[in-house]
Amino acid sequence: MTFFEPLPPPREPSELRWAPPAWDRPSEGTLPSTLRVDALLSQDENAVVSIPYLDVYPNGFRINVSILMNPNRQDEIRARMHRGPMGMVRIGVRFSDGRVGGRSGPFEAPRDDQGIPPQPVVRQGGGGGGSGGWSFGAWVYPLPPDGPLEIFVALPPPSTGETSTTVDGSAVRAAAERARVIWT
Repeated sequence: MTFFEPLPPPREPSELRWAPPAWDRPSEGTLPSTLRVDALLSQDENAVVSIPYLDVYPNGFRINVSILMNPNRQDEIRARMHRGPMGMVRIGVRFSDGRVGGRSGPFEAPRDDQGIPPQPVVRQGGGGGGSGGWSFGAWVYPLPPDGPLEIFVALPPPSTGETSTTVDGSAVRAAAERARVIWT
């Protein structure tokens, strides 16, 4: 005699499977290609902010932002940041054709008649860190057109202002070709 009652039989597999829209997140079952950026966005006596690389998928890319804090001042910096409403890191893009994403909230992207956002979608995608700094990321859909891709980053107080860097949109598109679709 066992304590547990028998489990119900497993469900029959369904042919129908929900899939997220292409603009919502990175392609599932895909290893991204890494595009080295190595952009130093800002540096002062408190911290260094950089974009070391992009993770590029067939349907978009993830911007990776890294913040390295001065180890001699990290307690002071953390204390200042946690005094009031901290806000959040903001990440935005401007494509070479003038389209922009990330300027307003990420949750309600307008859509066309087919349900596709006509402007770039920028969605914060997690982050973390510890005593020495933080890492943040944002998903961007779609791939940029050829030409300059501007990436903007604004940090919460006590930092001021926004910084930006430019990446070659053609290089992002070429990196998307190198992403490996493992499962479809």
